[in-house]
Amino acid sequence: MLTELTPAEARALGSLVEKSLTTREQYPLTFNSLLNACNQKSSRDPVMTLDQDSLGRAIQGLIEKGCVERQQAPGERVPKFRHDIGKLLGSDDAKIIGIVTLLLLRGPQTPGELKGRADRLCQFENTAEVEGILQSLCAAAEPMVARQPRQHGQKETRYQHLFSGAAGSAPAEAAAPAVAAAPAPAPGAPDRVALLEARVAALEAAVKTLQGVEKAAQ
Repeated sequence: MLTELTPAEARALGSLVEKSLTTREQYPLTFNSLLNACNQKSSRDPVMTLDQDSLGRAIQGLIEKGCVERQQAPGERVPKFRHDIGKLLGSDDAKIIGIVTLLLLRGPQTPGELKGRADRLCQFENTAEVEGILQSLCAAAEPMVARQPRQHGQKETRYQHLFSGAAGSAPAEAAAPAVAAAPAPAPGAPDRVALLEARVAALEAAVKTLQGVEKAAQ
C-alpha cells in the first residue's frame, strides 16, 4: 500500500532530499534549516508558510513512516534530520528520486519541466528519458505517479505524485489545502516532548532548557 503523506510531510521530505543533493556540506539539516528550506520562495509550488508546530508534526509523521531519521551526535546542541526516501519509493535509483523529489516540491509538471529542473538533482539525456520513467511509475503495480487530466489551454500532459492523493483535482484545489494545512492542528500529533524538542532545535535554546526537555522525555 502506498504511504500517504500530508502536504507538510511531502514538503519536508522533498526539501530534505533536495538539500542532501545540492548542499551536501550542510546536510543533515537542523530543524531550523529544514524550516527555511520548506518555506523558501524559489523552487516551491505552492509556496508554504509552515510554522514550528506544523513542521514538528510533519517530522514526527515522517519518522513514524520510516522516511526520516532524527540523529544527534555527541557534543551537538541540536538534533539533525536525514531522509530515507528509498523506503518510500522502494528504490534508490537517482533518477526516480530526482523526479519524485521535484514532484513533491513543485507539484504537477510536464516531462520537459522536470528535465529542465532536474540538473542539480540528477542527469537525464533528454525529455524522452524522463517521460519513459514517468510512464513506468504510472504503470507500476502500485503507481506512485499519474497523468493529470489536461486542463483547458494546456498543450502538454502534466504528471503528479500520488503520495498525497489521487490524480484528478484541479491545481487550484490541490494548492489550497497544502497551504492551509500548515497551521492547522492535525490528528495524531506527536507528544508534547517531541514538539518541545523541535522548538528547542529551531530556536537553539539554552543547553539547560534542552536538558530539561530531554529529562522529561525519559
